[in-house]
Amino acid sequence: MRFAILMIGGILLFQTLPVSAGTFLETFDNFNLKDWEEVSERNAPAGEWRDLNGELHAESKDNAIRMLVIKDAAWHDYEVELDVMPLVRHGRGHIVIAARVNQTYAVIFAIGNIFWNTPSPIVSGVVLNLPMGQIVGLPLFFPRIDKFFKMELAELNEVFNRLAREEVQEEILKEGASMNCTTVLPRSFLKTREWSHLKLRVDQERFTLSVNGEDVLSFTCLFDNFAFLEEDLNVGSVGFGLAGYTARFDNLKITGEDVPNHGNLSVQPQGKLTGTWGQIKSEQ
Repeated sequence: MRFAILMIGGILLFQTLPVSAGTFLETFDNFNLKDWEEVSERNAPAGEWRDLNGELHAESKDNAIRMLVIKDAAWHDYEVELDVMPLVRHGRGHIVIAARVNQTYAVIFAIGNIFWNTPSPIVSGVVLNLPMGQIVGLPLFFPRIDKFFKMELAELNEVFNRLAREEVQEEILKEGASMNCTTVLPRSFLKTREWSHLKLRVDQERFTLSVNGEDVLSFTCLFDNFAFLEEDLNVGSVGFGLAGYTARFDNLKITGEDVPNHGNLSVQPQGKLTGTWGQIKSEQ
């Protein structure tokens, strides 16, 4: 009887254990690009990516997003986190982290002010057509303008086409905006010459971005509503990068059931201290 109880207890315990998840780690110590490929918006010229004192030094001086994307990855749900230190912003700029990247599209999360040419920084989550450099989806919905609820799509498009850029910027900066697969909120730039820790949680159609432990953006993307998508956006690779910035990246960690075990950590990926700039040997 005791043996039977132990067997039943063991089975129940086994059933309650979580499915083991793999972890992909990259600390950029002796980094090379064999597991990565550069993906750029509008097929822009290659950016600069190089190992510098165990960190990845990256540069993209124009407004085109350039990302490093893991090769041959088709993952569903995961958490991805990494440290970033912006060094110089060249005019407008974005620091980005991307999910579900394929040959044409990516779900892009950006902190900066390139999208919509806003005069102030925003955090945004969008589906981006990479070859065309265009945001995909329905027009932005501005919560404060109730009359938009009653409009047909064609009429709504016409209204948005007539809106002055300044009006659009004002609405975004005051209220934020949200629509299927498009969310925009006011958010300050990441501090230059200080480390920030980014974390993106991907759970089916739900995406949540946090900065230094604070959730700053969360939205649901109903991919089935985009009938024109040539490729499935329920799976894809992971990427990170920048536009209009020189920056350093470190301690990338991706965890998920589809994710294979890869790499070893030399430091704990819990975000670097913001005061470590003086310890870094700059090479400008």
